[in-house]
Amino acid sequence: MLRYLGKPSVTFAEFPDEVSLCLNISNCPGTCMHCSEPELRQDVGISITEEVIDSLIETHPGITLFGFLGGDADHASILKFTKYIHAGHPELKVGFYSGCNFLNLKLAKELDYYKIGEFRMFEGEVETWKDQTAGPICLPTSNQIMFKREDDHLVNITDKFRKVKVKD
Repeated sequence: MLRYLGKPSVTFAEFPDEVSLCLNISNCPGTCMHCSEPELRQDVGISITEEVIDSLIETHPGITLFGFLGGDADHASILKFTKYIHAGHPELKVGFYSGCNFLNLKLAKELDYYKIGEFRMFEGEVETWKDQTAGPICLPTSNQIMFKREDDHLVNITDKFRKVKVKD
């Protein structure tokens, strides 16, 4: 069962060119060393049901995407709710942030946006950071990748986030 913690947020940055209603999913199985939200490791929060999804969509007019930020402990529910949203709200896209370093091919066929990659914090001295695979997706050094489904294939759109250049 999926649960979300905290207040849903409407964002313009999580998924490019979308007005996104995002839920922070709890029960994260990840072990990111420098986790920014360790409270999401607990199985706590509001249970997500079809009724909850409908209510959230109804109370947030103008959104173009429903986003699950996390949910790696229950990919089956992410898939079920993605299909539900597409069927009941065909005007909406669905996005998923995964901390996994691989794609779930069943999910990839259904999601409109799919970000993969654990969060890695830079280590050591600042001058070595440019040589590391770490940091948020907006940096060219990030290990995270964002895909957008176009027709029946995935397109890597990570460059849409890359606004910050790393200096030598």
